[in-house]
Amino acid sequence: MNNKIKILVPVDFSKHSLETISFALKLRQWTDPEYCLLHVVVHDDFNNFAAEIPPPPPSLQKRLDEVSEELFREVDLLKKENPGIHLESKVVSGFPFKEICRIAEEDNFQLIVIGTHGRTGLAHLLIGSTAERVVQHAPCPVLSIKPRVL
Repeated sequence: MNNKIKILVPVDFSKHSLETISFALKLRQWTDPEYCLLHVVVHDDFNNFAAEIPPPPPSLQKRLDEVSEELFREVDLLKKENPGIHLESKVVSGFPFKEICRIAEEDNFQLIVIGTHGRTGLAHLLIGSTAERVVQHAPCPVLSIKPRVL
């Protein structure tokens, strides 16, 4: 039986998500967790996700491949900087908050560490907050990291 805590860290390659990764790695001070960096590629054609899932359109598949490579490089760098770390990556497509919650449930994560973009006012109203929706719908505890003010 594996007693390691599993931590899901959604990333979008923004400066804020890189800060979130850094914060999540500090949790190694108290435990030896397994991490998964997750990136969700957003696409417009959600009609393809019916009962039978057809292969993604070529442009979506190209984007998934590109992001997978970028995330693999980030994971490789983090592993070199943090010897002994248990770290993997995953790239999926869909609505970010739904996919984050789905992966957390399917893969039995015990914690989600997610960054916020710190949007307020009209931007928050129009765009919404993925982090907020994850907090509302996640199957496990969520630690929301607000970006530092520089």
